[in-house]
Amino acid sequence: MGGYKMILSLIYKVVTAVLAPVIYQKIRFSAKGNAYGERINELLGNIPEKDYHSPVWFHTVSVGETMGALPLIKKFHERWPDKHIVVTTSTPTGAALYKNLSYVEHHYAPLDSPIAVKKFTEKLKPSALIIMETELWPNLLQELESQDVPVYLINARLSERSASRYAMLKSTFNTLIGDKLKMLICQTVDDRNNFEKLGIPPNKLSISGSLKFDIDVNPEKIALGKKFKKLFPEKKILCVASTHQGEDEIALDIFKEVKNSIPNLLLLLIPRHPERFESVFNLAKAAGFNTARKTDPEISQNTDVIIGNTMGEMPIYLSASTLVLMAGSLVDIGGHNPLEAIAVNTPVISGPHVRNFKKIFHDLVNNQASIVAENSELPHIIETLLNNEQDIEKLKRNAQNVLNSNRGAIDKTLNLLEECGK
Repeated sequence: MGGYKMILSLIYKVVTAVLAPVIYQKIRFSAKGNAYGERINELLGNIPEKDYHSPVWFHTVSVGETMGALPLIKKFHERWPDKHIVVTTSTPTGAALYKNLSYVEHHYAPLDSPIAVKKFTEKLKPSALIIMETELWPNLLQELESQDVPVYLINARLSERSASRYAMLKSTFNTLIGDKLKMLICQTVDDRNNFEKLGIPPNKLSISGSLKFDIDVNPEKIALGKKFKKLFPEKKILCVASTHQGEDEIALDIFKEVKNSIPNLLLLLIPRHPERFESVFNLAKAAGFNTARKTDPEISQNTDVIIGNTMGEMPIYLSASTLVLMAGSLVDIGGHNPLEAIAVNTPVISGPHVRNFKKIFHDLVNNQASIVAENSELPHIIETLLNNEQDIEKLKRNAQNVLNSNRGAIDKTLNLLEECGK
């Protein structure tokens, strides 16, 4: 068995060492590569040579994980203010959310090649790595194991379906990943049980609840959202948030149908990725709508569609809205976090594809705090809600109850991470 593990590890190292330069070049010459700017070499582990003061390293791959981790990182800093914090993301959109945090230093995470992770970690010299949710890379984990750096997985989730798939490769999973984790702090009992089925020892498993319920929104951004809403005193605002390729056409069709019965409806259309801002703007114009960008100097009262073409302002858009349709759910992406809207007290509904947030949407729907529906049903649902203030208020009230009753995961998680702050 020992020989099998060595061969398996060696094969992975060779394959990733060969692929990493190819992936790097592909990113570098893509539209996304422009968003990394001069820091794109960090993907190869090239961070500055300096004393990082043995930091705690938090990794949050992109926007969703970063939004969930931000309140935890803030409280970690408040509890242990002398501990240096380095954060990494794999995307520029995730990086943008750390821009104004003075107490953290951001870098892009290295690609999972043995050379890149070795260069990165030997310069950083972290005292611990804390990974948000599911971003587990074998070379990185092995390198940190060789440096005796503990790795924690927080807000961990594992569906029954994924657990069944991994179970067929149980030994491989534990060789490359499971054996190298010091602790997995899971969202639910089901997640814990699914990890245990893969052979993770019970003494490595804890339950905290979901960090996403402890979402923390800057009051200034909520105020800016309310100010933006006042620019359109006669309008009802529908926000379709975090759209992916293929969803904007669906959103515009829904908007067109609802606007036939609610003429004073304004659509806030927010693409998930900045490289799509301009193409979505052109798409809305081509559909015949009076379209503007959020950054345009003047937006007319006759504007039909506003494209949210800024980063880090999602709370502003959500606060400005009468109703939010959370995208990522209109095509089979898996949905996005509805709690971002609920945290600013705006009601949220969703299309049918919500597997990434199945438990959260299940709790919301069961408590009449949100609606999940087929795309064909959404125009009628949106029209009904916008014409009935009592239904809107009921969704808001019930959603706040669900949010508040599930808070507390941050404190539980920080207690389990006590030794990281020393």
